Amino acid sequence: MISWVMMMMISCRADEVDTTLGFTDLPFNTSYYHLHKPYDLPETQRYSFAGGVHRLWVYATDKPYRRGSPTKPRTELMISQVVVVAVLFVVVTWGSSVNGVVDVLDPTCGFTELPFNTSHYQIHKPFDLPVAQRYSFVDGIHDLWVYSTDKPLYNGSTTHPRSEIKIQGYTYSSGIWQFEGQGYVPKGTNGVCIMQVFGATRRATSLMLRVYNGSLMYYQRAVIVPEIFDRWFRLNVIHDVEAAALEVYVDGVLLLVVADHGGKSHYFKFGVYGQNNMSDCMESRWKGIRVLYKNVT
Repeated sequence: MISWVMMMMISCRADEVDTTLGFTDLPFNTSYYHLHKPYDLPETQRYSFAGGVHRLWVYATDKPYRRGSPTKPRTELMISQVVVVAVLFVVVTWGSSVNGVVDVLDPTCGFTELPFNTSHYQIHKPFDLPVAQRYSFVDGIHDLWVYSTDKPLYNGSTTHPRSEIKIQGYTYSSGIWQFEGQGYVPKGTNGVCIMQVFGATRRATSLMLRVYNGSLMYYQRAVIVPEIFDRWFRLNVIHDVEAAALEVYVDGVLLLVVADHGGKSHYFKFGVYGQNNMSDCMESRWKGIRVLYKNVT
């Protein structure tokens, strides 16, 4: 029996591979990460770095990352130059009950809902078409569609076609802001941005949520929800300007935490905006749109 175990151990060691082969090691230092910890504590009470080892700890009774947040306590390093895909696993672990059911949060807790009506949005559509040919509002549902052969927003623009609602009157440069809406993407829609946080440094947006091959994605870099077609989903996007951080919730579950891309002015947009590999027709439907703000002073 001992010989068999030893043989198995030797065999396992022989089968080990270096999974980094073929990859390029990127620079990584303190400028590439941002510590998320209970908002009322200094970093040293929940984090240390000694002898090359990052030690992170937290207690069940600790405060959340942001004042008023319904999320569980955390001590995490957010790699600020790349998307933190692993946060999905952290959320599922924290939110799971003994039955394996993930708790659904209300991301709007602690926020104040702001007025939202027709005076607060502007339709962006192909410049040569009337609004009614690319947008409808029936029974509380905003339906926005566009074709890959359509003209851009402005005559002479090199951007792709779009049919979007730009939320106006709530352009912001500070504070904590939130977009909430129930979205629906029909099967076949591809290569399209359905929601964005506009405004950044050296680029146009701080966040784009796109659809590729039936998946909801962060730009084209990470899958947030693998199957998004033909169902209503609740989307909440929170932008903490001072923390330079964005959170994306789908159906009440925190699935994405990323750094924003800077910028001095931001606003929300939703609908369809063609990207690379766009389908012939792109469509998304929305209802229950809300804009919320949190006062943390």
